[in-house]
Amino acid sequence: MFEFLITRPMGYIIKFIFDFVQNYGLAIILFTIVIKLILMPLNFRSQKAMRKQQKIQPYIAELQEKYKNDQQKLQQEMMKVYKENNVSMMGGCLPMLLQFPILIGLYQVIQKPLQYMLGVAWENAYNEICHLYDAAQSISQNLVGNITNISENALNVWNQNQIMISKWAAYAGTNGTTLEGVTGNVHPWVINFNFLGLDLSTIPSDAFQHAMSGGAWMNLIIFIIPVLAVVSSLVSMKLTQAQSGQNKNVNSQANQMSKTMNIMMPAMTGFFTIILPAGLGLYWIISSLIQIVQQLSINYYLEKKGDNADVIIPKKKILHGKKRKK
Repeated sequence: MFEFLITRPMGYIIKFIFDFVQNYGLAIILFTIVIKLILMPLNFRSQKAMRKQQKIQPYIAELQEKYKNDQQKLQQEMMKVYKENNVSMMGGCLPMLLQFPILIGLYQVIQKPLQYMLGVAWENAYNEICHLYDAAQSISQNLVGNITNISENALNVWNQNQIMISKWAAYAGTNGTTLEGVTGNVHPWVINFNFLGLDLSTIPSDAFQHAMSGGAWMNLIIFIIPVLAVVSSLVSMKLTQAQSGQNKNVNSQANQMSKTMNIMMPAMTGFFTIILPAGLGLYWIISSLIQIVQQLSINYYLEKKGDNADVIIPKKKILHGKKRKK
């Protein structure tokens, strides 16, 4: 179900853009812009909700002071304020949570470009894979990688190595090998993964292992992708926290959640962009940069036009509490 609802449509969109721009990295960037534009209405509503939550914070702080010795009563009163104002403590996290199925689908597309971008019928690809295997092996044993069992039982293994197979097709074409379906020595399975001198099919952790084993240290330049991904993610998270107006002096559940996310999200960004192909890291960078621009733009618009975030406060229970005591 996930494949047909998320992965395949994403593959079609990226392939459509790729056919138009003829650049793998640019196709990922434009795809990211399309996704962020689709999610922009949700981001707009989420940011309005965060601004409303910001206006509520002084009253929440007053409640926390008033009921600091009665946590059950505090939670009840806080929930009343949130409910009156139709504010969800998780509202600002929804756009972020939606990123995860997009990332999973995009990973599948990047990891299996022949199947999801080029529309190769994988169950019928056995003969052509064998042909490319032989052609690549005739050039260099090192190009074959860890795929050594040339049998139909290995089809599932090849399915996880579609990037390598695409490169076999490129190697075979440059060697002038005659292959099935080839026109002008360019095999239809060839995808140029280069973008600004970086191979976006490279996994940074693999590049590190290769360098440590005596390979070219220049390949470690691919680590610029995880570094930029972490930095852009940190900036976006800090901006979100600043615009939510959370009171740093209040030990609220929202603040604790925010602190956890400030640690977890950049850490997850760094981890995944190191162990997954760099194309996914490029998506992460562009997504964070667009998110920053959207946040600043929406905030500017709301400041100029007014956000109509009128706050409803049960004054009888909060603001007049001190007056009764006098």
